[in-house]
Amino acid sequence: MLIEFSVTNYRSILERQTLNMAASTYFKELESLNTFVPDQDDGVPRLLRSTVLYGPNASGKSTLIQALKFLQDQVRNSQKESQAGDAIDVVPFKLTAGSRSSDSEFEVTFVEQGVRYEYGFRCNRHRFTEEWLFAYPLGRPQKWFHRVFDAQGNKDVYKFSTAFVGGRQRQGWAAQTRANALFLSTAIQLNNAQLKPAFNWFKQRLRVLDSAYGLSPSYTLQRCGKNEDRIRIVEFMNSADLSIADIQLKETVFSAETLPDGMPAAIKEEFLRDMAGRKLTEPRFFHRDVLTQEPIEFDDEEESDGTRALFAFAGPWLDVIENERVLVVDELDTSLHPLLVHHLVKRLHHGGTKAQLIFTTHDTTLLSQKLLRRDQVWFMEKDAKSATRLYPLSDFSPRDNEAVERGYLNGRYGGIPFLKDLDFYGV
Repeated sequence: MLIEFSVTNYRSILERQTLNMAASTYFKELESLNTFVPDQDDGVPRLLRSTVLYGPNASGKSTLIQALKFLQDQVRNSQKESQAGDAIDVVPFKLTAGSRSSDSEFEVTFVEQGVRYEYGFRCNRHRFTEEWLFAYPLGRPQKWFHRVFDAQGNKDVYKFSTAFVGGRQRQGWAAQTRANALFLSTAIQLNNAQLKPAFNWFKQRLRVLDSAYGLSPSYTLQRCGKNEDRIRIVEFMNSADLSIADIQLKETVFSAETLPDGMPAAIKEEFLRDMAGRKLTEPRFFHRDVLTQEPIEFDDEEESDGTRALFAFAGPWLDVIENERVLVVDELDTSLHPLLVHHLVKRLHHGGTKAQLIFTTHDTTLLSQKLLRRDQVWFMEKDAKSATRLYPLSDFSPRDNEAVERGYLNGRYGGIPFLKDLDFYGV
């Protein structure tokens, strides 16, 4: 469960920007549906099941998603996928001399297995300069480790609390942590058990999609191989009023006939060499004859783009709900019709799950459907320095039943594109 995410000096973000998933105690609407109580009792407030981000193109919405993805990737892979001396793929805010030469910072607060954690790091292209982890078992803070780069001594200095077990092993884990790797990642690779819950939040709980557009259907196809999962996927798609009677899987063997006409011979030979004999699995959708109710088979290509997109999304969505994951999606509405997005948000709120959804969109109709609380809406825009600013609708103290969509489109809350007067000719 995500509580809060902050990022400083990354791409279009200059000053620290924070997305907070804690439910406001001031707003009481939809509390039982749109919020939930975390799996522990150390004073963490109710959390939001979903949050939506609005803003014009190039306002920084994708940057915020990329920042969370960067944090996740570094935790999961910095130790095992980089070598000594490799550059860290971090990009600071480039429009000021100070930011270009400064570190970027990432911090996240989350709950995993009933324990609250605060984890973060600072880095530049060459090394991680600071890293820290706080844990709150039973609500009491424990600083498990703190790593700081000493520039004068050209070395990392570590401090460990007695709550972080390991004795002499702790210094061994520190000694084997490269400048361009995280201590959390290294200690996990060296079989530290105490850090596994925190690490597993990044590995298993968090799911970040740069875009839902073009999402592969492979995971949904895999789940359709089990009868009970296939039934659930059919029910999920029909809940969006798609009238699908059944879904079956069709296996074919890859052959030259599978490739499109006109493909260059060299590329065709390479495909045949790599794919020859492999089995391909495709979905077959069945609809009922309007008179006889007989099931009629449709190829994947005969279905609409929306149906195929929802099918590809169905498997990952059910996985998120079942395992109470945190799903972060950039531009959810680019692959799904706005009404399908409304449907997904409503199902999430009414499902009683502790799963969370964070997404960006340009679809303002969500703001007028009474699906969201006032603290679930955030905006992004560029300030006078061309730096991203993130702020919640609640900053404007909106009234209950306020026409938020109209207010947003009229520019009351900012976060909309400013279009200069243009002369159009030949129209």
